[in-house]
Formats: sequence, C-alpha cells, structure tokens
Amino acid sequence: MDRSPTLAASRATPQTLRLPLLAILLSTLATCESEVAAPEEEVFEEGEISFDASSPTDFVYLNLADGTRVSPSDPAASTEWHLAFRRFSVRLNSGVSGPGSVSGYNLGNNASSSAEQVVALTPEDGEAAFQAVTEADIPVSSAFVEDGLAPDPGSSWFRFDPQAGTLVADPRVAWKVRESSGRGHALFRVAELRMEGQRPLGLNIEYRRQDPGGALGEAGILGVDLTRGPAYVGFAGAERPQPGSCDWDVGVSPEFGVLVNGDCGAGTFPLDAAQDFTTQTRADDAPEYADFLAVIAGAFPASVIDAGGIFWYGIQNNNRLWPTYNVFLVRVDQDVYKVQVHDYYSATGASGFPSVRFQRLR
Repeated sequence: MDRSPTLAASRATPQTLRLPLLAILLSTLATCESEVAAPEEEVFEEGEISFDASSPTDFVYLNLADGTRVSPSDPAASTEWHLAFRRFSVRLNSGVSGPGSVSGYNLGNNASSSAEQVVALTPEDGEAAFQAVTEADIPVSSAFVEDGLAPDPGSSWFRFDPQAGTLVADPRVAWKVRESSGRGHALFRVAELRMEGQRPLGLNIEYRRQDPGGALGEAGILGVDLTRGPAYVGFAGAERPQPGSCDWDVGVSPEFGVLVNGDCGAGTFPLDAAQDFTTQTRADDAPEYADFLAVIAGAFPASVIDAGGIFWYGIQNNNRLWPTYNVFLVRVDQDVYKVQVHDYYSATGASGFPSVRFQRLR
C-alpha cells in the first residue's frame, strides 16, 4: 500500500490539515484492512496414521484434508470422511459407499509382480515407491473412479478353518438378490459347506424371499448337490431349474464359483457385515444390482489374492498378508493425495492394524 500522498500532505501543512489528515488516515487504514485477505483454511499436506481396523463390522474413517480420524454419527449421510478401513476393505466416500464425491486411481506400481517378487519387497522399497510419485503422475480426471460393484474376486462365502483342516461356509457374508424375470427379491447366504477332503459335495443356502410390494419373509434352506456338476436354485420355488432357463436366480459350481442369472435380469448387492441377516426387512432397496456375485470396490480392489490390491494373502501357504506397496491417488474436490497402505500388523503382530501414509500432491 502506498502511503506517500498522506505523508507528503502531513509534512506540508501540519496545522491546517490536521482534521482532514486524520480522516484520510482512518480511511486509508480501513482500505488496507479491507484489502487483507482472510486466512486460507489450512490443508494438511502429508502424514502417516496407524489404527485398529480389526473389527469385522465397524469401519474406521479418515479425513485426508485434516489428517485425522473422524467419527461421523451417520457415515452413510456424511461427507466428513474420505477413506474408510475395515479389515481387508478400503472404501471411498462415493458411489455405493457414501454420499461424497471422493474418487481414486490405482497407480498399480507393483500390480504385475509375481508372488515371489511381492515377498521380496522391503519397507524401503515401499517408501521409495511412495516418494517416487509426483504431481506428474496424476492422470486425467476421467481415470478416477468412485466406488461401485465388482465381481467377487475370491468367493468370499467360504473360508479355511485351520482347526477342521478344510474349507467351511462363512455365513457372515450375504447378498441382496434381484430375482430373474422381475419375480421379486431375496437375501441369501451359504450356511453350510459339505466337503470330502478338498472336494465339495454340496452346500445349504439360507434365504429370505420378498414378493414385489411385499415384506421380507422368514428364512428357508435350499440344499445343493455338487457331486454331479453345477447346481441352480430359484428362490421363488422352481423345482430343479435348468441352466438355459429363467427359472433360476443363482447357481453354484464345484469349483466354488457362484453364478448369477444375469441374462434373465438377476443381480446381487452385498449385505454389509454390520447388517444382521436375520433382522433385515427389505431386499429390494439396494442402490444397484450387478449381474454377478458382487462386492463393493473401486480404485482400491477388494482382492487380497493378487498383486493388484493393497495386500496379497497366504503366498507361502500361511495366514500372512504381504504388502504390495501399491500407491493410490485419491481426489477430494480439487485436491489429489497419494496414499499407500504399507503395513497391516500391530507392534504385537496382531492383524487388522493398517499403517497409512499420505501426501497432498496438489
């Protein structure tokens, strides 16, 4: 601000211009104050955070702009959070995961690595990969994706039971189903898996059905025989539906794959782990239904059995998760952050304790 006219006038006529000069000074001061810009909101540039995300039902929510954990009272209606973590899942506040517009991009710097190469990676390799990412690596806006539905990459309806030494069903995992030909909707989960060694003999599907405009019914059981090949079930009660018909909604193969009759309009949406199968009241309210066995995923893949995600599970036939050190870009409004999950274990070796480093690129 140029004060020279006022100072010159003051030196020329100190007595006669005393009052006018005071007015000029006050006016100039007010002008200067109006020209001072309001302080910009502080943006957190970089940081690292470790936390307990071992709950099978509850997410941990992060705000990258503040570099903090947040606890929204209603995450489904809140834009306060940007990233959410639960066990192996990473969610963005967008699409089918939340009301925000947070999007992501997987740089996949180690996505083509073999299992042996992932095992050989060191924490120093991970940090070097993170530091190597700059603003120049930000792709065009259309490359960023929000959370949506993706095919289940690992048949999440079963798990290995070390005590039994075999595969067992995981009834904690369930889906909402849009039935074929618009017949209605249903919930289903695999309640029991019958094995002979490593060979599946059959399974029991537990389901609850909802007619159009009706209420979700009580649970029923459908037995599936896998000894003669793929088997198909229709929740509306079709007896022995054939593969080429629209009488079936889902099918199961002896290779542990779940099929969805997408050609006839059937689709699935995953029930969240925090939602109780027995207390749900509707199956027709999913935001969308995919014509495959669906999981929620986006830039952060749902898979933990390849190098494209944040971890690769059981490479050496054990229960360990190996970090892939892939770097992800997360866009929040006009800001873009690079994010890397570089560890998954606590100081005592407990799993479900991710360590996340992040930095604002622009």
